[in-house]
Amino acid sequence: MPRSAQSDIPVDVFAEGALRLFRDTTEMRLTAWPVPQAERRLGRESAWAPFLPEFRVVHPYRPKRKSISGKGSGSQLAFDFFDDTFEPNPPVRLTPTQLARKAFEQFRFSMPKPVAHVLEPFRTNQWPLLVMLRYDESALDLAQSNPVLAFSLAQKLRGDREMIAALKCSHMRQRDLLEILELPSTPGAVNLFRKISPASINGDNWWSMVQVIRRELAEKKSPLYHLPTINSGVIEILQNPDASRAASPTLLKEVSCDQAEKHRGRIVHIITSTLQMQDELRVHTGNRKFQNIELLKRTHAEVTEQYRRRIRQLIDANRHETDHFRSPPFPGIPGQIEPITSAEDLVNEGEEQGNCVASYAVRVRQGTTFIYRVIQPERATLSIVRPSPFADWQIGELEGKYNTDVQAETDEFIRNWLDRHRNLI
Repeated sequence: MPRSAQSDIPVDVFAEGALRLFRDTTEMRLTAWPVPQAERRLGRESAWAPFLPEFRVVHPYRPKRKSISGKGSGSQLAFDFFDDTFEPNPPVRLTPTQLARKAFEQFRFSMPKPVAHVLEPFRTNQWPLLVMLRYDESALDLAQSNPVLAFSLAQKLRGDREMIAALKCSHMRQRDLLEILELPSTPGAVNLFRKISPASINGDNWWSMVQVIRRELAEKKSPLYHLPTINSGVIEILQNPDASRAASPTLLKEVSCDQAEKHRGRIVHIITSTLQMQDELRVHTGNRKFQNIELLKRTHAEVTEQYRRRIRQLIDANRHETDHFRSPPFPGIPGQIEPITSAEDLVNEGEEQGNCVASYAVRVRQGTTFIYRVIQPERATLSIVRPSPFADWQIGELEGKYNTDVQAETDEFIRNWLDRHRNLI
Protein backbone atom coordinates (compact mmCIF):
# COMPACT_ATOMS: atom_id res chain seq x y z
CA MET A 1 0.00 0.00 0.00
CA PRO A 2 1.62 3.32 -1.07
CA ARG A 3 2.29 5.78 1.74
CA SER A 4 3.44 9.36 1.94
CA ALA A 5 7.10 9.93 2.73
CA GLN A 6 6.00 12.48 5.30
CA SER A 7 3.42 10.36 7.11
CA ASP A 8 2.10 6.85 7.53
CA ILE A 9 -1.15 7.71 5.73
CA PRO A 10 -1.84 5.90 2.41
CA VAL A 11 -1.72 8.22 -0.60
CA ASP A 12 -3.59 8.15 -3.90
CA VAL A 13 -1.62 6.50 -6.70
CA PHE A 14 -2.01 5.28 -10.29
CA ALA A 15 -0.51 1.83 -10.69
CA GLU A 16 -1.02 -1.14 -13.04
CA GLY A 17 -3.62 0.77 -15.06
CA ALA A 18 -5.81 1.60 -12.05
CA LEU A 19 -6.35 4.67 -9.91
CA ARG A 20 -6.18 3.70 -6.22
CA LEU A 21 -7.78 6.09 -3.75
CA PHE A 22 -7.81 6.03 0.04
CA ARG A 23 -10.44 7.85 2.11
CA ASP A 24 -10.31 7.07 5.82
CA THR A 25 -10.93 3.30 5.98
CA THR A 26 -12.29 3.05 2.43
CA GLU A 27 -10.08 1.97 -0.46
CA MET A 28 -11.18 2.43 -4.08
CA ARG A 29 -9.71 1.31 -7.38
CA LEU A 30 -10.85 2.65 -10.74
CA THR A 31 -9.97 1.51 -14.24
CA ALA A 32 -11.01 3.78 -17.10
CA TRP A 33 -10.07 1.99 -20.32
CA PRO A 34 -10.60 -0.39 -22.06
CA VAL A 35 -13.00 -1.68 -19.38
CA PRO A 36 -14.39 0.98 -17.02
CA GLN A 37 -14.54 -0.59 -13.61
CA ALA A 38 -14.99 0.94 -10.15
CA GLU A 39 -14.69 -1.08 -6.93
CA ARG A 40 -14.26 -0.27 -3.26
CA ARG A 41 -13.80 -2.02 0.04
CA LEU A 42 -14.09 -1.01 3.65
CA GLY A 43 -10.83 -2.16 5.22
CA ARG A 44 -8.22 -4.48 3.74
CA GLU A 45 -9.95 -7.61 4.99
CA SER A 46 -13.29 -6.94 3.30
CA ALA A 47 -14.25 -7.94 -0.24
CA TRP A 48 -14.21 -5.59 -3.21
CA ALA A 49 -17.67 -4.46 -4.37
CA PRO A 50 -18.71 -2.46 -7.44
CA PHE A 51 -19.85 1.13 -6.91
CA LEU A 52 -20.76 4.19 -8.98
CA PRO A 53 -18.29 7.03 -8.34
CA GLU A 54 -20.01 10.37 -7.90
CA PHE A 55 -16.84 12.41 -7.46
CA ARG A 56 -14.89 13.98 -10.30
CA VAL A 57 -12.51 11.50 -11.95
CA VAL A 58 -11.27 13.66 -14.85
CA HIS A 59 -9.91 17.07 -13.94
CA PRO A 60 -8.89 19.83 -16.34
CA TYR A 61 -5.30 19.29 -17.45
CA ARG A 62 -3.03 22.29 -17.76
CA PRO A 63 0.44 21.38 -19.09
CA LYS A 64 3.36 22.85 -17.21
CA ARG A 65 4.60 26.16 -18.60
CA LYS A 66 8.26 26.29 -19.58
CA SER A 67 10.58 29.19 -18.90
CA ILE A 68 13.16 30.41 -21.42
CA SER A 69 15.74 28.10 -19.89
CA GLY A 70 13.47 25.10 -20.44
CA LYS A 71 13.06 24.48 -16.74
CA GLY A 72 9.78 24.65 -14.89
CA SER A 73 8.26 28.11 -14.53
CA GLY A 74 8.32 27.90 -10.75
CA SER A 75 4.56 27.90 -10.64
CA GLN A 76 2.91 25.89 -7.88
CA LEU A 77 1.32 23.70 -10.55
CA ALA A 78 4.59 22.83 -12.29
CA PHE A 79 5.50 19.47 -10.77
CA ASP A 80 7.62 18.14 -13.67
CA PHE A 81 5.67 14.86 -13.66
CA PHE A 82 6.32 14.07 -17.29
CA ASP A 83 9.58 15.88 -18.00
CA ASP A 84 12.19 13.20 -18.68
CA THR A 85 14.93 15.73 -19.45
CA PHE A 86 14.92 17.60 -16.16
CA GLU A 87 15.65 15.98 -12.83
CA PRO A 88 15.56 18.32 -9.83
CA ASN A 89 18.58 18.36 -7.61
CA PRO A 90 18.04 17.63 -4.79
CA PRO A 91 14.98 15.41 -5.49
CA VAL A 92 11.69 17.09 -4.70
CA ARG A 93 9.35 15.28 -2.32
CA LEU A 94 5.82 15.73 -3.49
CA THR A 95 3.12 16.41 -0.95
CA PRO A 96 0.10 14.06 -0.70
CA THR A 97 -1.95 16.65 -2.61
CA GLN A 98 0.63 16.77 -5.42
CA LEU A 99 0.82 12.97 -5.52
CA ALA A 100 -2.97 12.77 -5.79
CA ARG A 101 -2.96 15.29 -8.64
CA LYS A 102 -0.32 13.26 -10.44
CA ALA A 103 -2.38 10.05 -9.99
CA PHE A 104 -5.51 11.67 -11.41
CA GLU A 105 -3.53 13.04 -14.37
CA GLN A 106 -2.17 9.58 -15.14
CA PHE A 107 -5.69 8.17 -14.86
CA ARG A 108 -6.86 10.78 -17.36
CA PHE A 109 -4.08 9.81 -19.79
CA SER A 110 -5.16 6.16 -19.58
CA MET A 111 -8.31 6.92 -21.60
CA PRO A 112 -8.62 8.24 -25.17
CA LYS A 113 -7.99 11.98 -25.34
CA PRO A 114 -11.39 12.85 -26.94
CA VAL A 115 -13.17 10.97 -24.14
CA ALA A 116 -11.24 12.81 -21.42
CA HIS A 117 -11.92 16.12 -23.17
CA VAL A 118 -15.68 15.47 -23.16
CA LEU A 119 -15.74 14.45 -19.49
CA GLU A 120 -13.57 17.29 -18.23
CA PRO A 121 -16.13 20.15 -17.93
CA PHE A 122 -18.55 18.18 -15.72
CA ARG A 123 -17.65 18.67 -12.06
CA THR A 124 -19.24 15.49 -10.64
CA ASN A 125 -20.82 12.19 -11.72
CA GLN A 126 -18.68 11.74 -14.82
CA TRP A 127 -18.60 7.95 -14.48
CA PRO A 128 -21.93 7.10 -16.18
CA LEU A 129 -20.90 9.20 -19.19
CA LEU A 130 -17.52 7.46 -19.30
CA VAL A 131 -19.30 4.08 -19.39
CA MET A 132 -21.66 5.29 -22.11
CA LEU A 133 -18.75 6.54 -24.24
CA ARG A 134 -17.02 3.19 -23.89
CA TYR A 135 -19.93 0.91 -24.78
CA ASP A 136 -21.44 3.09 -27.50
CA GLU A 137 -18.68 4.59 -29.64
CA SER A 138 -21.22 6.70 -31.50
CA ALA A 139 -22.06 8.48 -28.24
CA LEU A 140 -18.86 10.52 -28.62
CA ASP A 141 -20.39 12.49 -31.50
CA LEU A 142 -23.43 13.26 -29.35
CA ALA A 143 -21.26 14.28 -26.38
CA GLN A 144 -19.21 16.63 -28.55
CA SER A 145 -22.19 18.30 -30.24
CA ASN A 146 -24.58 18.37 -27.27
CA PRO A 147 -22.62 17.53 -24.10
CA VAL A 148 -25.37 18.18 -21.52
CA LEU A 149 -27.85 16.00 -23.42
CA ALA A 150 -25.27 13.18 -23.48
CA PHE A 151 -24.54 13.67 -19.76
CA SER A 152 -28.25 13.60 -18.89
CA LEU A 153 -28.85 10.42 -20.91
CA ALA A 154 -25.87 8.79 -19.20
CA GLN A 155 -27.29 9.65 -15.76
CA LYS A 156 -30.63 8.17 -16.80
CA LEU A 157 -29.01 4.94 -18.04
CA ARG A 158 -26.89 4.65 -14.85
CA GLY A 159 -24.10 2.67 -16.52
CA ASP A 160 -26.36 -0.12 -17.83
CA ARG A 161 -23.99 -1.48 -20.49
CA GLU A 162 -26.54 -3.58 -22.32
CA MET A 163 -29.01 -0.72 -22.59
CA ILE A 164 -26.24 1.64 -23.70
CA ALA A 165 -25.09 -0.73 -26.44
CA ALA A 166 -28.68 -1.26 -27.60
CA LEU A 167 -29.47 2.46 -27.73
CA LYS A 168 -26.84 3.37 -30.38
CA CYS A 169 -27.07 7.14 -30.22
CA SER A 170 -25.85 7.63 -33.79
CA HIS A 171 -28.93 5.81 -35.13
CA MET A 172 -31.33 8.26 -33.45
CA ARG A 173 -32.00 11.95 -33.89
CA GLN A 174 -31.21 14.06 -30.85
CA ARG A 175 -34.83 15.16 -30.64
CA ASP A 176 -35.88 11.50 -30.37
CA LEU A 177 -33.34 10.87 -27.63
CA LEU A 178 -35.22 13.42 -25.54
CA GLU A 179 -38.07 10.94 -25.12
CA ILE A 180 -35.80 8.87 -22.88
CA LEU A 181 -35.74 11.90 -20.57
CA GLU A 182 -39.54 12.18 -20.75
CA LEU A 183 -39.29 15.38 -22.79
CA PRO A 184 -41.15 16.32 -25.97
CA SER A 185 -39.29 15.47 -29.18
CA THR A 186 -38.78 18.98 -30.54
CA PRO A 187 -35.87 20.90 -32.10
CA GLY A 188 -36.46 23.65 -29.55
CA ALA A 189 -35.70 21.30 -26.67
CA VAL A 190 -32.51 20.13 -28.37
CA ASN A 191 -31.36 23.72 -28.75
CA LEU A 192 -32.06 24.45 -25.09
CA PHE A 193 -29.74 21.60 -24.09
CA ARG A 194 -27.03 23.06 -26.31
CA LYS A 195 -27.26 26.34 -24.40
CA ILE A 196 -26.55 24.72 -21.03
CA SER A 197 -23.02 25.07 -19.71
CA PRO A 198 -21.57 21.62 -18.84
CA ALA A 199 -19.81 23.18 -15.84
CA SER A 200 -23.24 24.05 -14.42
CA ILE A 201 -24.61 20.49 -14.50
CA ASN A 202 -23.84 17.75 -11.98
CA GLY A 203 -25.33 14.65 -10.46
CA ASP A 204 -27.43 16.66 -8.02
CA ASN A 205 -29.12 19.11 -10.38
CA TRP A 206 -29.36 17.42 -13.80
CA TRP A 207 -32.87 16.09 -13.18
CA SER A 208 -34.03 19.45 -11.83
CA MET A 209 -32.69 20.98 -15.03
CA VAL A 210 -34.72 18.48 -17.09
CA GLN A 211 -37.85 19.36 -15.13
CA VAL A 212 -37.25 23.09 -15.67
CA ILE A 213 -36.92 22.52 -19.42
CA ARG A 214 -40.08 20.40 -19.46
CA ARG A 215 -42.03 23.14 -17.73
CA GLU A 216 -40.60 25.93 -19.86
CA LEU A 217 -41.36 24.06 -23.10
CA ALA A 218 -45.02 24.22 -22.12
CA GLU A 219 -44.84 28.02 -21.84
CA LYS A 220 -45.59 30.12 -24.91
CA LYS A 221 -42.98 32.75 -24.06
CA SER A 222 -40.31 31.03 -22.03
CA PRO A 223 -37.33 33.31 -21.23
CA LEU A 224 -34.98 30.36 -21.86
CA TYR A 225 -35.29 30.79 -25.62
CA HIS A 226 -33.83 34.31 -25.41
CA LEU A 227 -30.86 33.53 -23.16
CA PRO A 228 -27.37 33.21 -24.67
CA THR A 229 -26.47 30.45 -22.19
CA ILE A 230 -28.14 28.57 -19.34
CA ASN A 231 -26.16 28.15 -16.14
CA SER A 232 -26.73 27.05 -12.54
CA GLY A 233 -27.99 30.47 -11.54
CA VAL A 234 -30.73 30.45 -14.18
CA ILE A 235 -31.77 26.89 -13.39
CA GLU A 236 -32.01 27.56 -9.64
CA ILE A 237 -34.10 30.69 -10.18
CA LEU A 238 -36.53 28.88 -12.49
CA GLN A 239 -36.72 25.94 -10.07
CA ASN A 240 -38.00 28.22 -7.33
CA PRO A 241 -41.60 29.40 -7.99
CA ASP A 242 -41.21 32.62 -5.98
CA ALA A 243 -37.86 33.52 -7.53
CA SER A 244 -39.09 32.62 -11.00
CA ARG A 245 -42.07 34.97 -10.70
CA ALA A 246 -39.89 37.79 -9.36
CA ALA A 247 -37.10 37.58 -11.97
CA SER A 248 -37.57 39.64 -15.12
CA PRO A 249 -36.21 38.42 -18.50
CA THR A 250 -33.50 41.08 -18.25
CA LEU A 251 -32.39 39.85 -14.82
CA LEU A 252 -32.29 36.24 -16.07
CA LYS A 253 -30.13 37.31 -19.00
CA GLU A 254 -27.71 39.07 -16.64
CA VAL A 255 -27.52 35.94 -14.48
CA SER A 256 -26.87 33.75 -17.53
CA CYS A 257 -23.85 35.91 -18.44
CA ASP A 258 -22.44 36.04 -14.89
CA GLN A 259 -19.44 33.74 -14.44
CA ALA A 260 -20.06 33.66 -10.68
CA GLU A 261 -23.41 31.92 -11.39
CA LYS A 262 -21.88 29.12 -13.44
CA HIS A 263 -21.29 26.61 -10.64
CA ARG A 264 -23.72 27.70 -7.93
CA GLY A 265 -26.68 30.04 -7.92
CA ARG A 266 -26.30 33.13 -5.74
CA ILE A 267 -28.79 35.62 -7.11
CA VAL A 268 -31.60 33.17 -6.32
CA HIS A 269 -30.78 33.50 -2.60
CA ILE A 270 -30.83 37.29 -2.81
CA ILE A 271 -34.24 37.15 -4.49
CA THR A 272 -35.80 34.70 -2.04
CA SER A 273 -34.37 36.37 1.07
CA THR A 274 -35.56 39.77 -0.16
CA LEU A 275 -39.06 38.43 -0.74
CA GLN A 276 -39.14 36.72 2.64
CA MET A 277 -37.98 39.82 4.48
CA GLN A 278 -40.58 41.90 2.64
CA ASP A 279 -43.26 39.43 3.70
CA GLU A 280 -42.18 39.51 7.35
CA LEU A 281 -41.90 43.28 7.37
CA ARG A 282 -45.15 43.58 5.39
CA VAL A 283 -43.32 45.77 2.90
CA HIS A 284 -44.91 45.23 -0.49
CA THR A 285 -44.48 47.36 -3.57
CA GLY A 286 -47.32 45.95 -5.70
CA ASN A 287 -45.17 44.68 -8.57
CA ARG A 288 -42.66 42.31 -7.00
CA LYS A 289 -40.59 41.75 -10.14
CA PHE A 290 -36.93 42.74 -10.09
CA GLN A 291 -35.97 44.29 -13.41
CA ASN A 292 -32.21 43.79 -13.11
CA ILE A 293 -29.50 42.70 -10.68
CA GLU A 294 -28.56 46.25 -9.68
CA LEU A 295 -32.13 47.08 -8.67
CA LEU A 296 -32.45 43.74 -6.87
CA LYS A 297 -29.31 44.36 -4.81
CA ARG A 298 -30.38 47.89 -3.98
CA THR A 299 -33.79 46.68 -2.80
CA HIS A 300 -32.15 43.85 -0.89
CA ALA A 301 -29.81 46.22 0.94
CA GLU A 302 -32.67 48.52 1.95
CA VAL A 303 -34.89 45.69 3.18
CA THR A 304 -31.99 44.01 4.98
CA GLU A 305 -31.29 47.18 6.97
CA GLN A 306 -34.95 47.38 7.98
CA TYR A 307 -34.93 43.72 8.93
CA ARG A 308 -31.79 44.09 11.05
CA ARG A 309 -33.41 46.91 13.00
CA ARG A 310 -36.46 44.74 13.57
CA ILE A 311 -34.38 41.78 14.74
CA ARG A 312 -32.45 44.05 17.11
CA GLN A 313 -35.73 45.21 18.60
CA LEU A 314 -36.91 41.62 19.00
CA ILE A 315 -33.65 40.66 20.69
CA ASP A 316 -33.92 43.57 23.11
CA ALA A 317 -37.56 42.68 23.85
CA ASN A 318 -36.81 39.00 24.39
CA ARG A 319 -33.30 39.19 25.80
CA HIS A 320 -34.17 36.95 28.73
CA GLU A 321 -35.97 34.33 26.64
CA THR A 322 -34.45 31.55 24.60
CA ASP A 323 -34.21 31.98 20.85
CA HIS A 324 -35.53 28.48 20.18
CA PHE A 325 -32.93 27.97 17.46
CA ARG A 326 -32.71 24.33 16.47
CA SER A 327 -29.48 22.44 17.00
CA PRO A 328 -27.38 22.32 13.82
CA PRO A 329 -27.23 18.92 12.08
CA PHE A 330 -23.41 18.80 12.09
CA PRO A 331 -20.93 19.99 14.70
CA GLY A 332 -18.40 22.58 13.71
CA ILE A 333 -14.64 22.60 14.13
CA PRO A 334 -13.54 24.99 16.90
CA GLY A 335 -11.57 27.86 15.45
CA GLN A 336 -12.43 26.87 11.87
CA ILE A 337 -16.18 26.30 11.37
CA GLU A 338 -18.54 27.37 14.15
CA PRO A 339 -22.36 27.01 14.11
CA ILE A 340 -24.43 30.10 14.83
CA THR A 341 -27.05 29.17 17.41
CA SER A 342 -28.80 32.40 18.39
CA ALA A 343 -30.58 35.29 16.71
CA GLU A 344 -28.17 37.77 18.23
CA ASP A 345 -25.14 35.94 16.82
CA LEU A 346 -26.92 35.77 13.47
CA VAL A 347 -27.36 39.55 13.43
CA ASN A 348 -23.75 40.04 14.51
CA GLU A 349 -22.55 37.81 11.67
CA GLY A 350 -24.59 39.77 9.15
CA GLU A 351 -23.25 43.09 10.34
CA GLU A 352 -19.65 41.87 10.57
CA GLN A 353 -19.67 40.27 7.12
CA GLY A 354 -21.95 42.78 5.40
CA ASN A 355 -24.51 40.20 4.28
CA CYS A 356 -28.19 39.39 4.78
CA VAL A 357 -27.73 36.32 6.96
CA ALA A 358 -29.89 37.91 9.67
CA SER A 359 -32.86 37.35 7.38
CA TYR A 360 -32.41 33.58 7.75
CA ALA A 361 -33.56 33.54 11.39
CA VAL A 362 -36.96 32.07 10.51
CA ARG A 363 -35.40 29.35 8.32
CA VAL A 364 -33.03 28.37 11.13
CA ARG A 365 -35.93 28.14 13.58
CA GLN A 366 -37.80 25.98 11.04
CA GLY A 367 -34.76 23.74 10.64
CA THR A 368 -34.51 24.15 6.83
CA THR A 369 -31.30 26.20 6.93
CA PHE A 370 -28.34 26.43 9.30
CA ILE A 371 -25.63 29.06 9.38
CA TYR A 372 -21.96 28.59 10.23
CA ARG A 373 -19.24 31.15 10.85
CA VAL A 374 -16.17 30.12 8.80
CA ILE A 375 -12.90 31.31 10.32
CA GLN A 376 -10.33 29.17 8.53
CA PRO A 377 -8.97 28.86 5.82
CA GLU A 378 -10.49 32.37 5.47
CA ARG A 379 -13.30 34.40 6.99
CA ALA A 380 -16.63 33.56 5.38
CA THR A 381 -20.28 32.79 6.08
CA LEU A 382 -21.71 29.37 5.24
CA SER A 383 -25.32 28.29 4.95
CA ILE A 384 -26.32 24.66 4.52
CA VAL A 385 -29.76 23.79 3.23
CA ARG A 386 -31.88 20.71 2.65
CA PRO A 387 -34.32 20.95 -0.29
CA SER A 388 -36.59 18.29 1.20
CA PRO A 389 -36.81 16.26 4.44
CA PHE A 390 -35.24 13.24 2.72
CA ALA A 391 -32.50 15.07 0.79
CA ASP A 392 -28.87 15.49 1.84
CA TRP A 393 -27.68 18.70 3.39
CA GLN A 394 -25.81 20.78 0.84
CA ILE A 395 -24.10 24.15 0.55
CA GLY A 396 -26.60 26.95 0.07
CA GLU A 397 -24.18 29.86 0.15
CA LEU A 398 -20.49 30.22 0.95
CA GLU A 399 -19.45 33.85 0.71
CA GLY A 400 -16.68 36.12 1.93
CA LYS A 401 -17.26 39.61 3.28
CA TYR A 402 -19.86 41.59 1.32
CA ASN A 403 -20.84 38.41 -0.59
CA THR A 404 -17.50 38.08 -2.38
CA ASP A 405 -16.13 34.80 -3.74
CA VAL A 406 -14.12 32.55 -1.45
CA GLN A 407 -10.89 30.90 -2.50
CA ALA A 408 -10.95 27.43 -4.07
CA GLU A 409 -9.12 26.10 -1.00
CA THR A 410 -11.95 27.29 1.26
CA ASP A 411 -14.64 25.83 -1.01
CA GLU A 412 -12.87 22.44 -1.04
CA PHE A 413 -12.33 22.51 2.74
CA ILE A 414 -16.02 23.14 3.40
CA ARG A 415 -17.14 20.49 0.89
CA ASN A 416 -14.84 17.88 2.46
CA TRP A 417 -16.14 18.75 5.95
CA LEU A 418 -19.74 18.46 4.77
CA ASP A 419 -19.09 15.18 2.91
CA ARG A 420 -17.50 13.62 6.01
CA HIS A 421 -20.51 14.41 8.18
CA ARG A 422 -23.08 13.40 5.55
CA ASN A 423 -21.40 10.00 5.29
CA LEU A 424 -21.83 9.50 9.04
CA ILE A 425 -25.61 9.87 8.93
